[in-house]
Amino acid sequence: MNRLIIAPLLIALVFPAVLRGEAKQDKSSLVHWRDAQPAAGESELDRLNRAFVHLAQTSRPAIVQIRASAADGQSQGSRGSGFFIDAEGYILTAQHVIDKAKDLEVRTADGQRLAARVVVADSQLDLALLKVQSEREAPVLALGDSERIQVGDLAVVFSYPYGRESSMSLGIISRAGRTYADSAGFDYIQTDAGAYPGVSGGPLLNSQGHVIGMITMASERGNLGFAMPINLIKKMLPRLLRGEKLVWGWLGVQMADISLGQAKSLGLYPAKGVVVNSVLPGQPAARVGVQKQDVIVAVNDIQVDSPRDVTRLVGGLEAGRMVNLSILRKGKPLHLTVPLGIKPESAKPREG
Repeated sequence: MNRLIIAPLLIALVFPAVLRGEAKQDKSSLVHWRDAQPAAGESELDRLNRAFVHLAQTSRPAIVQIRASAADGQSQGSRGSGFFIDAEGYILTAQHVIDKAKDLEVRTADGQRLAARVVVADSQLDLALLKVQSEREAPVLALGDSERIQVGDLAVVFSYPYGRESSMSLGIISRAGRTYADSAGFDYIQTDAGAYPGVSGGPLLNSQGHVIGMITMASERGNLGFAMPINLIKKMLPRLLRGEKLVWGWLGVQMADISLGQAKSLGLYPAKGVVVNSVLPGQPAARVGVQKQDVIVAVNDIQVDSPRDVTRLVGGLEAGRMVNLSILRKGKPLHLTVPLGIKPESAKPREG
């Protein structure tokens, strides 16, 4: 075959294949994206975003991780969170984080590792104050007013979940909690800001970055956190620092919620109060005449609707204090004054 004929034929066969290869290689050039342009102005969401960033930047340096080594030297110990409340290195945390620890180490947000010692601690309040030595002043969080919070308020939790890096969780107050003027008893503040293992001792902040509570419990799924109101801490911490030995009181009764059927049989309408299931012999309630099937409707004029209410009110008062019980016995009102006793070791698992 003539070369002049073969050359155009080869070009005709090869050139389309080359074009196909080039088209395959350049397919990525067909994908186009648009780069975001700087916004012309600031939206409300931008301002909200900037506020969150500012809150994180100003609060996070005061949050610390606490590592407690076990006294037996074999188990790993525990990890929790805490926060500076004084520039000289005083840290608030939950007592159960440092319980039975041999050594305590604090890790700050900027990577410092500091030895810590326990200044004071109370297991019933689940409150502890630690102290570290540092060459520079510690960044601190201001303590707010937990009585002013409302359901729906913005809530922020800073902590070290799972013993890892510092974390910020955002949510709302889903239950406002409560403190009592003459008692260390309280109801927890509840929030849907994330609370996971390692969060205990971390602060619950409001939108101004003020501490309104300290996280001490979390739900199993981590979607609910429970915080001790900061007003209670501000009330009790000075007493602990003065060296007061707080021995909490108890009544010596076992209680249960009152059902509608029980309320009807006892002549209660509407249903209210807590029914006494048993009275422990020789204990404060028994000595003043509290009886089985009595219905406790108030403690020191504060209405109660669950055994937990009674336990918190009574357990927040010291042994020896006088408590006024408002009781209904077979539908008739009765008032008894009980000097609180000390819970015996044999009754530790029991209520009341």
